[in-house]
Amino acid sequence: MDRVAVVYNGRSGALLAGGGPVPRERLGRLFDRCGVAAELRAFDPDTLAADVRALLAGAPDALIVAGGDGTVRAVAEHLLGSDVPLGVLPAGTMNVLARDLGVPDDLDRAAETLLAAPVARIDVATVNGQPFLCSSMLAMMPHLGRLRERARGGAGLGVLRLLGRGLRLVRRYPRMRLTIVVDGQDTSEQGTGGQGTGGRKYEVRTRAVVVSCNPLAAGPPPMPGRDRLDAGTLAVYVTHDRTNWDLLAVATKLFRGNWQQDPRIRAYEGRTVQVTSPRLALMSVMSDGEIGQLNLPLRYAIQPGALLVLAPGTAAPCSR
Repeated sequence: MDRVAVVYNGRSGALLAGGGPVPRERLGRLFDRCGVAAELRAFDPDTLAADVRALLAGAPDALIVAGGDGTVRAVAEHLLGSDVPLGVLPAGTMNVLARDLGVPDDLDRAAETLLAAPVARIDVATVNGQPFLCSSMLAMMPHLGRLRERARGGAGLGVLRLLGRGLRLVRRYPRMRLTIVVDGQDTSEQGTGGQGTGGRKYEVRTRAVVVSCNPLAAGPPPMPGRDRLDAGTLAVYVTHDRTNWDLLAVATKLFRGNWQQDPRIRAYEGRTVQVTSPRLALMSVMSDGEIGQLNLPLRYAIQPGALLVLAPGTAAPCSR
């Protein structure tokens, strides 16, 4: 590669760690060492669409995002249909997509490896038309995510109070009644209130639901990885915990990587998924770490091979 465009989130912990150069300078040096010209733009949600258009107008060999999964998702939305591949520098909290693509955790090694990586196509999932690349979480999960965001970068008494709120949330959060239809026919245009017909229908009471863009594998903590990003399948995981001890046991197995055989986790797979609730018109949804309120029913779909990415695999890094 000779030229790349870079969108970086200056608030990412990995770019600010160690008290070294400011993020823009640090990233510039990363690419300079490999002899690659980099046009850098700071991530700004208000101007992102225009920023990506301007960067693509320069015909870069790739558009690289330095940030977490939420930043990557936001940029990827504007790359759908483009022939410019997306690269991911893992600078966030979870970095799920970077890990699943085989990008090293260390920023220096990650930059070197991306610049020598082959291009591949991966699937993109959507919920109510909004794209995501990793997972979408419902029920209790978005509320825990809000507490995590508030605790980020904090210390002392404030973090302890948020931890206490998290424990109370887990203890008191009710099991939600949800209807999940997998591979059903959407008849919402015909006045049925958004209900689907046919398919496989599941009535559940749960505190945690995860819809994954391609099935999860037995992987390292804290979030299982995916063996494939191009299987063209949505996977739905629903906890059937009856007590807080059940929830603790499930969480422990997730961290150990041996969760797949636990009967308290039900898994369903398909190309489309609808989620409805008899009592709710809106629901908090956390997709790739970003939380929002969406109208029900939640309609999930998958777009096979919709995004070009840099997938390092066994590619050799550039020489310094």
